[in-house]
Amino acid sequence: MALRFSRTPRLLTLFFAILFLLPLFTPVNFVIVQPGEGTPLFPKVLQIKKSDATTYKANGQIYLLSIWVSTPDAKILGAEAVGCWVRADCVLFPRSVIYQRNTSTQVENKKARHEMKVSQSDAMTATKKLLAKEFPDVDSSHLSDSSLKVSLKNTGGPSGGLIFSLGLIELLTPEDILQGRKVAGTGTISGNGAVGPIGGISEKIIAAKKAGATLLFASRDNCNEIASDVSGISVVAISTLDEAVAYLRKSPASNFPGVTGCTNLGV
Repeated sequence: MALRFSRTPRLLTLFFAILFLLPLFTPVNFVIVQPGEGTPLFPKVLQIKKSDATTYKANGQIYLLSIWVSTPDAKILGAEAVGCWVRADCVLFPRSVIYQRNTSTQVENKKARHEMKVSQSDAMTATKKLLAKEFPDVDSSHLSDSSLKVSLKNTGGPSGGLIFSLGLIELLTPEDILQGRKVAGTGTISGNGAVGPIGGISEKIIAAKKAGATLLFASRDNCNEIASDVSGISVVAISTLDEAVAYLRKSPASNFPGVTGCTNLGV
């Protein structure tokens, strides 16, 4: 008896294979967010004109933290989204959460550069006010926005305000504020020294640890997004620049891994 074979099972297999694989190669409406780098401020990134103020060599390091965010023009394929989803240090957000409609990479880059410039100006204002109060012997009368030189490419946004202020204070004061520590921080700064929240705090903590920082300052307004089981680094939540400087002036022996300053976590 002759045997007859049907092609139907093969066609079904092919159909389901295409049905499964097609979404992996189709663009999805998501943005990928990942930890960036910790960029050391000293000696090249943050500088002050020698003609405007006396500066001192830093004893330690301060890191400006960043996160990597896919651009609004980037086409994120389903396979990339799945790859991000299975990684602990990668987060997917709907595009509408991160970007406004009809924006572009050029528009977002211009906005980010402007926000960073404003944050540097606010950092200078906040620093001068703190110096007048806490370090009255430091002459800051010639300091202005033009005194500050920041050499940093492909980075923008307002979240470096706090760290710019701490960097300025370290350079402008004879007191050994850092005491040899590797310090990171993230948070906006106002001219009055108020420290505001930023996005991507979890990714910033990872970036700080990768950079080798042992202490990280964050805005107290970010406490609801900070995990209670942080290890390997001291995360100190603050509301003002004054609090950060007061903490740094204490002995490094008072630092311990974990979170400090978040009442919602009981610390």
